[in-house]
Amino acid sequence: MNHWSNIEASPQDPEIIEIDDFGRDLGELSEDVENVRELIRRFEVCHFKSKVHLTYLIDSISHLYPNIVPVVIGENHISKGEDRLRNDTTGRSVLGQQYVCSLKNWLGDHSQQDSEYFSTDINKKIKKLLNAKEPEKERLVSLLVSRLMWDWESYKKYQTNGSPGELETQVYRMDICHYAFPKHLAILLEGIGRNRPVEDFEGCGSFNSVTKMFIEEQFVNLCDNLRSLTNKVRLDKSERLKVWLIASLAKTLKEQVGIEVALPRLK
Repeated sequence: MNHWSNIEASPQDPEIIEIDDFGRDLGELSEDVENVRELIRRFEVCHFKSKVHLTYLIDSISHLYPNIVPVVIGENHISKGEDRLRNDTTGRSVLGQQYVCSLKNWLGDHSQQDSEYFSTDINKKIKKLLNAKEPEKERLVSLLVSRLMWDWESYKKYQTNGSPGELETQVYRMDICHYAFPKHLAILLEGIGRNRPVEDFEGCGSFNSVTKMFIEEQFVNLCDNLRSLTNKVRLDKSERLKVWLIASLAKTLKEQVGIEVALPRLK
């Protein structure tokens, strides 16, 4: 199931079994094809660039060559250090770092005020949203900082020992690459300040109606391409590779937005 880590589906899912069986029959794969499949595994509908990423992915499948090498994805994320932020062309990593600095400052690390990314305006905003310190607030904010920084060791430390409450699970679904950042981060901080879960929360794994419509259209196109290929009497190796990759992407889209249409059969 390593290829399917970005969706929630059972290993016994018949469509996944068929796709995986088809892939095994392809034999040894080139590094380019492996990288295209890895890009599919990394696709997230909730990413603020999901439409662009999907367009690139479909083009990569068409050429059996990745538009981008997977290992460079996220290289300018705030977890990589402040030096990387100078390469941030979207402004999201810089804004994310500004929030992290102010959150750490609220927790008591006042050395953050010396950082070039410390924002007085954001700091005032966070103080207003979180209000007075309380042990549970501090734990949730510490958990949030570790989540934003991809600091998984600290993240595990600050998780509750028992079953997490709804507010904590909302922290689990926070990242700067989400399409609703920073709006939903501010809303979550307000929820932590009031010790109350956020209503209609938009976090990792969520999508809006416009995105879903776009994904559904692309899913239909992918299924049409699958039928066009599988209806051929004989497929060459490159065509079989495309069948496998198209089916993998279509299945990923289907599960991420809850499409109930069955995939075309591959054999």
